[in-house]
Amino acid sequence: MRKQKYSPPSLLLLLVLVLTVTSCRSQRDSSASSPGPTDQFSSTPPFQTREPERYQAKRTTTIIAPNGSATVRTNLIARDGEMRRDEEQRVVYLDLPNGKYVLVPDEKIYGEMSEAATAEQSVESSPDRVLHTEPIRTSYQKLDDETINGRNVTRYRVVVNGSASGDVTNTETFVWVDPGLGIPIKSESTSSDGTKSTMELTDISTAPDSNQFKIPEGYRKIDAKELRRRLK
Repeated sequence: MRKQKYSPPSLLLLLVLVLTVTSCRSQRDSSASSPGPTDQFSSTPPFQTREPERYQAKRTTTIIAPNGSATVRTNLIARDGEMRRDEEQRVVYLDLPNGKYVLVPDEKIYGEMSEAATAEQSVESSPDRVLHTEPIRTSYQKLDDETINGRNVTRYRVVVNGSASGDVTNTETFVWVDPGLGIPIKSESTSSDGTKSTMELTDISTAPDSNQFKIPEGYRKIDAKELRRRLK
């Protein structure tokens, strides 16, 4: 089934390859009033990340092109054990014990998600992907502790020495990890061409609404072929 290019739950938040590009511009103000960073770099992450078993949040991803045009995507994401939900605009993805589904609330229809689309969604939405890419070499530096939206977080600098099209490029990203929640809740980066990317989780709750993980009454099930046609 042809899947729309959404980056579903698990966070952390296309989450985008938000952390494989470079940015320090947005850190100038915060670093001026924060304690100085340590000088120690590590080739392994100096933190532990593990997605909570139960939570819900709003994930906002913003990409600003060099010409100033901005693209903003907002996902409502939730997890309750093995059940997951990711909602963006007109489509909802549900991962339930009895199957994986795509819902179109405006038309009150739903269908089963193909295995290929499920695999692609799982890779794109993994929170670990935000912090662990596939570069030649990655170094991590712990900076300082901060408070974002009432949550205590630690800011890290991630420098990636990667290669693309035969060229070796150093990229730099700043990420804020919530040690209590176990995942990054914010990241800021800028690519070599000037594209700026941010990701932030807000409205975080560790008590997700159980009704989110149900196919609503009155929804009509359609086959995969019809679903693909509706989603074009």
